[in-house]
Amino acid sequence: MTFNHRRILTAILVAAFVARVVVAFLLPDQGFPDAQGYRDAGLEFWRTFHIGPSNIMPLYPILVGITGAGSGQFLLDAALSTLAVWLIDRLALALFADEIVAIVAAAVAAIYPYFIFYAAVGLTEPLFIALLLAAFLSWYRGAFFPAAIFAVLGILTRPAIELLAPLLVAYFAFAVHRLGVKGTARQLAVYGAVYVALMSPWWLHNYAAYGGFVRLNLGSGFLLYAGNNPMSHTGGGLVDIDWDNHAFDNIDDPVARDRAYRDAALAYIKEHPARFAELAWIKFTRFWQLWPYAQEYRSNVYVIVSLLNYGPVLLFSLAYFGFWGRQDLRKIAPILMFTAYLTAVHSVFVSSIRYRLPIEPFLIIFASVTACRAGSIRLKIPLTGVSSAGSH
Repeated sequence: MTFNHRRILTAILVAAFVARVVVAFLLPDQGFPDAQGYRDAGLEFWRTFHIGPSNIMPLYPILVGITGAGSGQFLLDAALSTLAVWLIDRLALALFADEIVAIVAAAVAAIYPYFIFYAAVGLTEPLFIALLLAAFLSWYRGAFFPAAIFAVLGILTRPAIELLAPLLVAYFAFAVHRLGVKGTARQLAVYGAVYVALMSPWWLHNYAAYGGFVRLNLGSGFLLYAGNNPMSHTGGGLVDIDWDNHAFDNIDDPVARDRAYRDAALAYIKEHPARFAELAWIKFTRFWQLWPYAQEYRSNVYVIVSLLNYGPVLLFSLAYFGFWGRQDLRKIAPILMFTAYLTAVHSVFVSSIRYRLPIEPFLIIFASVTACRAGSIRLKIPLTGVSSAGSH
C-alpha cells in the first residue's frame, strides 16, 4: 500500500479552503458586534491611520481594511483557516514524527465545524490561530527568531499570550532544545528585541491617541469588570446582563475609564472572594462546555454537531494524556502551559467557547494520536526529513 503524504495533504487543503469559502458566502451575517467593529476600525485606519475603538488590537482590522468587508474578508479568513490546517499537519509531524497522525489531524481540522464557522463570521480567530500555530511550530523546530515574529504578531491580533510568551521561549530554549542558561538568555533577548520592534508603532499610535503609554489596549479593565461585579452571573460578560454598560459613562478619558473598571472589579473581588471563586468556576465550565452557551446556538442541531465533533476530540485527547502524556511530557509541556494559562485567564475575566478555540488544534493533534494508536495503524512509511521535537 502506498501513501503519498503530500498528495493527500494537498487534497485536504483544497477541500478545507472550498468548504470555508462556501460556508462564508452562504452563512447569513451572524451580527457579531466585534466583527462590525473590526470592519469599521479597518476602514478608519486606512483613512486616518488611527484605530478608534480602544479595546481592540490593530493587526486584524488593518488587514480587513486592505481586503475590504465582504468577499475580500471571506477569502482572507478562509485562506488563514486553511493555512492553520497545514500548520496542524506540520506541528503533528514535529511532535510525533508520524505522517498518519499528521494526515488524520489535518483531515479533522479541515472539516471541523468550529473552525469552518469562525472562518466565516469576521472575527480574529483565523488570524490568531494561524499565527499561534506558526509560533509553536517554529519553537519546536528551534527557529526562535521567526517564532518571535509570529508570537508578537499574534499579540497584535489578540493579547492573550503576551505574558506567557517569554515563559514559552524560556522553556523551549532550556528544556526542549537544551540550549543552556546562556542560550536561553540569548533567545529571550531575541524575543525582547522583536517584541519592542514590532510593538513600537502601536505604542506610538496609543501615545498619540491617549497622551500616555498604553502597552496593549484599553480592554482589560472592562473585561475584568464584566466578569466580576454584582451583576455577573453567566460568566460571559453579556452587556446589560452581566454588567452595566453605562456604569462609568461619566468618565470621558478612556484610560481613566478602563482604570476605573479595573479598580471596581478588584474591589469587588477583594470584598467577595467566595463569589469570585464561584464565578471563576462558572467561567471555567463555560470555557470547556461541550456545546455553545449562547441561546441562539443552543438548538438541537448545534448541540448534536458540537457533541459529535468537539466531544470525541476532547475524549480522545484526554485518553492521550492518560496513556501516553507522561512519556511525552517534556515536549508537550509548552502546550499544556498554554492550555492552563488560557483557561486561567478566561476563568478570571470573561469566558466563551470562542476563547477556547486556539487550544483545539492541539487537542485535535492529541486526539489523532489516540485514534491512530488505538486503531493499530501500523503502515511502514519513511519519515525522511521528519524529526521529533527536541532533536534539533
